[in-house]
Amino acid sequence: EKIFGLNEETIQRCVEGIDILLPKKWSVTAAGSKNNYDHYERGEYLHIRDYQAAIAIVEKLYPEYSAAIKTFNDASDGYYTNMFVMRKDIFVDYSEWLFSILDNLEDAISMNNYNAQEKRVIGHIAERLFNIYIIKLQQDGELKVKELQRTFVSNETFNGALNPVFDSAVPVVISFDDNYAVSGGALINSIVRHADKNKNYDIVVLENKVSYLNKTRLVNLTSAHPNISLRFFDVNAFTEINGVHTRAHFSASTYARLFIPQLFRRYDKVVFIDSDTVVKADLGELLDVPLGNNLVAAVKDIVMEGFVKFSAMSASDDGVMPAGEYLQKTLNMNNPDEYFQAGIIVFNVKQMVEENTFAELMRVLKAKKYWFLDQDIMNKVFYSRVTFLPLEWNVYHGNGNTDDFFPNLKFATYMKFLAARKKPKMIHYAGENKPWNTEKVEFYDDFIEHIPNTSWEMEI
Repeated sequence: EKIFGLNEETIQRCVEGIDILLPKKWSVTAAGSKNNYDHYERGEYLHIRDYQAAIAIVEKLYPEYSAAIKTFNDASDGYYTNMFVMRKDIFVDYSEWLFSILDNLEDAISMNNYNAQEKRVIGHIAERLFNIYIIKLQQDGELKVKELQRTFVSNETFNGALNPVFDSAVPVVISFDDNYAVSGGALINSIVRHADKNKNYDIVVLENKVSYLNKTRLVNLTSAHPNISLRFFDVNAFTEINGVHTRAHFSASTYARLFIPQLFRRYDKVVFIDSDTVVKADLGELLDVPLGNNLVAAVKDIVMEGFVKFSAMSASDDGVMPAGEYLQKTLNMNNPDEYFQAGIIVFNVKQMVEENTFAELMRVLKAKKYWFLDQDIMNKVFYSRVTFLPLEWNVYHGNGNTDDFFPNLKFATYMKFLAARKKPKMIHYAGENKPWNTEKVEFYDDFIEHIPNTSWEMEI
């Protein structure tokens, strides 16, 4: 805002005493075109017949614009990008003129199997019509125009924040792409079934290209419950995750939870839960867990305990090394028993905002590639500031290793593991084996019971 003068005072000063504020003209010769008409004809995703149809309509409805049309078509520059600030009376007149033309254009053109870029034809034509309209105003009389240089932001980042839907609610955040829509549906169904009718639930899905069909299906799961809100936020707004390191079944959307302290900064606490889970208890219970000045509450990662014990080899930008050494050298964790699993996390957002924890998460994200991606980043940043939840809140389905991996953990850990499996509050289908792909998964019935009467029933 400071660099580009995006404040009330500067904006008022820019528009004072003028009719229209426009970007500086751009010359089409920079793209190898001789004039504006030639530029449209050469356009990779443009079809000159569409522009010709629009011009024919203008000449029929507004024959007095013929000279302006010729002036623009023959010119080698113009006002592109559909950007302007103008007096209200001019804006109203322009809008009525423009949409009268576009209404007729709908009957004159067809998309002819156009791809996504070609379907932007109306916007491209509107850019040219805007220039024709401005030229006509200038031909008719004095028009006070100011031009400003356009600024292109190459390293943009989302800086907005979501507002709570309810005055008091259980905020729940889930992140998934379209491949996990069925799993997200089962999870949301389980949240609804175990919700307290006396509480409100503010559910936000941080989604990556979830189809309109699946979004509709997901909304239908909550539509009959006035105490439950379901919203979607596109994680692609976070440009920092472009090109991030991924591996195995993980996708870039897993990094979305790093942005919770920023996106949800108007909340005090937020419950994050992985999409490959179902709950057997009310998530509202987690908001009652006292955090003090700890940054998160989460469940200890007993799989990592095993990796440390058996010297599983890690792989990161720091090289290949045993898990215990990795935790100490790369994550700066002197006590490996404090490594948590990120399948369910209570974020102490208020505390994070006070400490600007988000900035540290971004710094660590950009520093290097990590073994377990964003989970390692959070463990590094939140180390020694974690309230540990009972294992019941993150019960592994085993992923085929129940009888060979877990019995070899510390005996105390193994006994807690067995006890938690008898009364799970959350079941986590972590790993490659998923209950929507195979029935040979432990706790399969706990997942599948949330699928009947949904639109995914016939797909599983």
